Amino acid sequence: MKVRKITIHLLFVSLLLGASAKADTISLENKNNDKSYGYIISVDIEASKEKVWNIITNFKNYSKWNTVLKMENNNNLELKKSFVVTIFDENGSIEDNFKALLIDKKKYTYFIATQTLLSSYIFKATHQFLIEEISHNKVRFTQKWKLEGIVGYLFEDMIFDVLKLFKTMNLELKEKAEKK
Repeated sequence: MKVRKITIHLLFVSLLLGASAKADTISLENKNNDKSYGYIISVDIEASKEKVWNIITNFKNYSKWNTVLKMENNNNLELKKSFVVTIFDENGSIEDNFKALLIDKKKYTYFIATQTLLSSYIFKATHQFLIEEISHNKVRFTQKWKLEGIVGYLFEDMIFDVLKLFKTMNLELKEKAEKK
């Protein structure tokens, strides 16, 4: 029992020491704008909801317009199907790589995926892609994240710092969708 406790403490200390330098410089302008989600970014796009939906759900073409995110193995957006997610930093290096599970979708409106590490008590991240129609040819595209579990609590600022990369994705989506 003592060995297990010592191992867990050493793991958390090493994670904290490795993350401390990065976590000190974080500023979260969008944190807690929504009571159910912790980090939210949006962009208004001069395009129809159908056009934006077709772009964000076509995982095969992400590399043609999206420098931040790569999603593979669920090109038909099948519910309850896992897919591989890769996040790239500003230099094109891999920032993170994990499996996510598509848990909900409504055509032309949203899709939601989750990532769980061991159990939701340890770590669970929920990522929502939302399209809100403002007018016939204008939408607001929003990405929302909710973190749960001890890892989410301990490393929230560091994780949200990585999520800032998605501002670039939103702008790239806007550019792609607004092309005539």
